[in-house]
Amino acid sequence: MFFELERTKRILDVLQGDILRGQKRIEDIEMGEGKGRPKVWQPFAKDQLWGGRDYWCWFRFSVQIPKELDGKRVGLLLSTGRRGEWSDPGPQFIVYVNGRLVQGADGNHREITLSFDGKEGECYQVELAAYTGNLSELPEDEPPRNEFAAFLCEHNSRAEQLYFDLLAPYETAMLYEKGNPIRIVLEEDLKHCINLLDLRVMGSRDYEASVDSALAYMKEFYETKCHDKPEIANCIGHTHIDVAWLWTLEQTEQKAIRSFSTVLELMKEYPEYIFMSSQPQLYQFVKRLAPEVYQQIKERVQEGRWEPEGAMWVEADCNLSSGESLIRQIIHGKRFFREEFGKECSILWLPDVFGYSAALPQILKKSGISYFVTSKISWNEYNHMPYDTFWWQGIDGTEIFTQFINAANIGDRPDSFYSTYNAQLRPEAVQRGWEHYQQKRSNSETLVTFGFGDGGGGPTREMLEMNRRLSKGLPGCVQTKIRPVRDILDQIRKNTEKASNLPKWVGELYLEYHRGTYTSMARNKRFNRKSEFLLESAEKLSVLGKILMGTEYPAETLEQGWEVLLLNQFHDIIPGSSIREVYEDSLRQYRSLQTGVKGMIRPVLEQLAEQTEGNGILCYNPTSFERNACVEIEGKLVYIEHIPPMGYCVARPVKPEKTMRVSTEEMENEFFRLRFDSKGMISELYDKRAERQVLQAGCCGNVLTAFEDKPVKYPAWDVMIYYQEKSWVVDDVSDFQVTCDTAEKISVTITRTFLSSVIRQTISLYHGIPRIDFQTEADWKESDLLLKAAFPVDVLSPRATYEIQYGALERPTHWNTSWDTDKFEVCAHKWADLSETGYGVALLNDCKYGHDIKDGVMRLTLLKCAVKPNPEADKEHHCFTYSLMPHEGSWQEAGVVRQAALLNQPVTVLPASGGGRLPDEFSLVKSDFENVVVEVVKQSYDETGIIVRVYESWGKRTKASLSFGFSIKEAALTDLEERPEQELSVKGRGLS
Repeated sequence: MFFELERTKRILDVLQGDILRGQKRIEDIEMGEGKGRPKVWQPFAKDQLWGGRDYWCWFRFSVQIPKELDGKRVGLLLSTGRRGEWSDPGPQFIVYVNGRLVQGADGNHREITLSFDGKEGECYQVELAAYTGNLSELPEDEPPRNEFAAFLCEHNSRAEQLYFDLLAPYETAMLYEKGNPIRIVLEEDLKHCINLLDLRVMGSRDYEASVDSALAYMKEFYETKCHDKPEIANCIGHTHIDVAWLWTLEQTEQKAIRSFSTVLELMKEYPEYIFMSSQPQLYQFVKRLAPEVYQQIKERVQEGRWEPEGAMWVEADCNLSSGESLIRQIIHGKRFFREEFGKECSILWLPDVFGYSAALPQILKKSGISYFVTSKISWNEYNHMPYDTFWWQGIDGTEIFTQFINAANIGDRPDSFYSTYNAQLRPEAVQRGWEHYQQKRSNSETLVTFGFGDGGGGPTREMLEMNRRLSKGLPGCVQTKIRPVRDILDQIRKNTEKASNLPKWVGELYLEYHRGTYTSMARNKRFNRKSEFLLESAEKLSVLGKILMGTEYPAETLEQGWEVLLLNQFHDIIPGSSIREVYEDSLRQYRSLQTGVKGMIRPVLEQLAEQTEGNGILCYNPTSFERNACVEIEGKLVYIEHIPPMGYCVARPVKPEKTMRVSTEEMENEFFRLRFDSKGMISELYDKRAERQVLQAGCCGNVLTAFEDKPVKYPAWDVMIYYQEKSWVVDDVSDFQVTCDTAEKISVTITRTFLSSVIRQTISLYHGIPRIDFQTEADWKESDLLLKAAFPVDVLSPRATYEIQYGALERPTHWNTSWDTDKFEVCAHKWADLSETGYGVALLNDCKYGHDIKDGVMRLTLLKCAVKPNPEADKEHHCFTYSLMPHEGSWQEAGVVRQAALLNQPVTVLPASGGGRLPDEFSLVKSDFENVVVEVVKQSYDETGIIVRVYESWGKRTKASLSFGFSIKEAALTDLEERPEQELSVKGRGLS
């Protein structure tokens, strides 16, 4: 009896071989090369190979239904000699039958149904648009290595039905040890069924009659042995498509068409099939390139069988994108689904993103989002997340209902808590997922997404057939139900409300993995930061120009710019984890974006400069802070005082008294005195205001160190904790000289060589500005290294503070627990700060994100040059600036938020001719408290007013007042989609 399941497996193999019976190879196949339909076709030989790196071609042939298939279900089976590959380099196809786009095909979707009741003599013209070639793996001269064959066959539905009738209980029984009561019961029924089969002559009358008997037995089994259960695995069809990764955006367009058309084709056969897909960017691709597919999607949406959800424009990285970018992701995403499908999104759907900012709950709630779904935290390297269903509390106290996806990966160890968003709908996936689910006392329902993803493809016939059996409540397995995601989450939330003991997670959802994504592909991260501020600045200036000069607000151009930025924040583009070609596309897009937006900004500034009353220097300040600045105009360095916030002034330079001094041994201003050692490192840093040494005794500051960076699995994604065990100080100085010595600014420039690379740093102090800037250029040519800048500061604190989107977050500076230790590399935006009572040091940057602070050593990660999937990653010229800001008091009192904003958003200057009618000083809006930051001023989407986005930056309850440079008719608090929520009282040009 202990061989019952082995015997069953053998019979299953026999039945599976009878599903596509009578396979007859198609002759006379033709092939044409290229992306579009070829004009020239050539015969394709049986033994011919095709493919290569980034290879596109077409196949075509004709099929006529033979007599023996008259009245039968007739299908085509494709073969390339390479089965089961979910993405490149496995061949992928778009299938056209009689000129109609029918479906996609790949290693997991190989069958095409031509007719459910074939008619003898009926002809079909078949064309296949084919692609193969993993750009990250294959060399430029990759030879063809794919076969191609197509077989006409009968789809034997009765054999298929019996196969799956047996497969579901067989796979369930396999989950249990021999001798387990559940396994014994299932073995007995499987044995009785297969004993009814007569397999002596396949296809004979005896065989067919025995299949009838076996089907009848299994029908009784499902009716009598299966029952509805309280434990439900709620399932939704899904295909996660990476907008770019090991393929380019161009290939993603094709993946979306392949995947979505395959879904639609399967829906015709399986009326219970419901599918969900996020990312409006993918829908936009399909709408533009395959309108006939898009129209079918719209019809399925109206039927309730296709669920457009997910909220964001793309599934964006939530560590690196700014707060405003996250808001725009949601605004653009929700608006697309609303306008195209009439659907209101209520779920943030991010199954594969590399960590989740503690700013998200507030952003979601203020955007009308009720639920957050992911599975990625199950990837944690050391610590198992203790909840699957919980309330997630953000930095302001806002809570969002959060559900993790609960499907096990086929073949994982039973004690593995890894969950997948690409589940195969089989007993192991749903039952193991249920066993691992941690909120059983509050809820008996889980969430499962099934379908091949990452490279697309989606659910298969096999998965849908398996669901038909598992949905009956099979003994030993959780019961499945296919339902829309929103209904699933509504039900789970309802269940937990009855239980009233749902846990809460406070703060960020930090992924203990993929920490290298804060740094990889530095160029892209710089473009992202600069483009975020450029677009915000252009919006402010466009409002200013409209108010003062009546210029037209360029809404369409700005929207297009934001969509380019949002696209490039996809979670495999901005993290630096895609192939080289993706970044070639991204570079072109960013350059076009910046050229276009700068082309809008410059004319507005020039008009201002021509129309002010007075002459002098027009200084435009996009930040919400009044500022002083050291700027260069017409080749001359000048110092300007009292530039108003979020506006401009016509200024005359202030000539400071020369009090600063500089040499290659020492530099000093009113704030700091620095001494250098022979290697150009800062051997002493004295804060004159606080009268204290900033650096730890015997330690140097601004130590550039290269660490060996060889992660175990994912080079571009990961930084492993052992990177610190092997390092080299970058201290080979080839040049060291004073490069600026004026009353406004002093600088030294140090050139260092390291292996084949050159790093040139200009260290600057300013009159009136309390920070030390390290302007850096690196000609980098290395691989598998991590470059960091370190400042060991004499500050004692168990926690450091890091800027995140629209706020700040504290993290430990020690490794007391595994949870502390695993945050050995963390993400911050414009600044990180280490403060004790009364004193601290902030580390600012203009385009970096990776940080670590431990035992008083503050380090900023500058470069990470992985070789996979992009062997050329970061081997280029880099420009960036970071700054050190020692300060008295807390980071709030010292104005760290302000200085970081000023570093990232410099003043724009140009000569003002004077003689016009515009005032010489103007602010769009001013805040009366420094902690209340005005981030955005833009025209509303309905073009009826102006949106002002304000946030509190210190974590302090504040009743703030805003004053405007223009008259206000009425004002209201709105949600983030600009819908009024509360009318505000206006007094003159201000409101509270």
